[in-house]
Amino acid sequence: MRKVIGKIHLWLSMVVGIFIVLIGLTGSLLVFEPELNHLLHPNLYKVTEGEKVTYQQVLNTVSSSFPKGEINRIYTPDGPDARGVYVFQLKEGPKRETVYVDSGTGKINGTLGDKAFLNTIHTFHQSLLLENFKGEEIVGIIGFLFFFITLSGIYLWWPGIKKWKNGFKMRHSKNPYVKQYDLHKVIGGAAIPFLLIVSLTGALFAFDETIFGWFGGHAKVELPKEDLISKPLPTGKLPLDQLLRIAEKEVPEGVITQVRVPEKKGHGMSEEALEIRLSRSYDPGYGNIRVWVDSFSGKIAGKLDPKINSGLLYQIWHLPLHTGSFGGIVTKILYAAGGLTPLILMFTGTYMWIYKKKKRKQKKSSVLAA
Repeated sequence: MRKVIGKIHLWLSMVVGIFIVLIGLTGSLLVFEPELNHLLHPNLYKVTEGEKVTYQQVLNTVSSSFPKGEINRIYTPDGPDARGVYVFQLKEGPKRETVYVDSGTGKINGTLGDKAFLNTIHTFHQSLLLENFKGEEIVGIIGFLFFFITLSGIYLWWPGIKKWKNGFKMRHSKNPYVKQYDLHKVIGGAAIPFLLIVSLTGALFAFDETIFGWFGGHAKVELPKEDLISKPLPTGKLPLDQLLRIAEKEVPEGVITQVRVPEKKGHGMSEEALEIRLSRSYDPGYGNIRVWVDSFSGKIAGKLDPKINSGLLYQIWHLPLHTGSFGGIVTKILYAAGGLTPLILMFTGTYMWIYKKKKRKQKKSSVLAA
């Protein structure tokens, strides 16, 4: 049985190993995406001291500067990644733009498009740059294969309950095979919890609804869309700042981190309510509380709150568990280091495979010579 599991572990690693390594390396970079963006583009995060301009003023500025753009998300200066600036995400046809606005003056600092370095890294991590060829599903399948490779690795690594310490021992040997084997064993054993979590959560981004559906459930709790609408009124929409204040009153201990702007509808047609996401200080991720506000009347159209809706457990932990954003800088460093382990495991595993292959060849040659 062990020999069969070993063969499966080896050949699965050989087939998808390079993709796992690349996804792991890009994941390590993305753990510190906000910090790296700030380092690479410091001009985008310029903040003029003084009282912040209003949300509505900034919204008007961005809308007039990008008349063909459709704003879909606004990240507030209080958000963990915004670093004091307003951040807008919008679409202009097939193109996506991220717009950074000085919260002190309301002036646009600059933009980043799809082709920006970290945006390209993000797309590669999510879909291997195969967005039009079911790339996210392919990455999901690789995630499940990686999960199985890790499980088979646990089976091969496990030294038994009485000798569990042997799984973390590096022997003093001059034999290069023994050195690489022990390094593979120790690194792999130490990284088991991390590898299981990131491989499974990564795979579930593409297939969670399908898998939950097998058991008659849903991965995400959603309110009926027909309830989350803004009914047009002759007076027009309320200012964005007023709508945000309504959401803050609904969740007094929450901090607004993100606003999701509904798609524009034709004149007189009902559109979706404005979705405002808030976080509490102890939340595992960002924006776990969702409040929908009617843009015309200011009435609360719906609300999802982990303190009230127990079914949100998977929904609020899925992304933080995958990215390491649930424990501050410590977990981010651990996750960034963990993303390098597939590279080490591939190098040591490949070395052992080549070494054993070479030894078998030498043994065969010696037998033939004899």
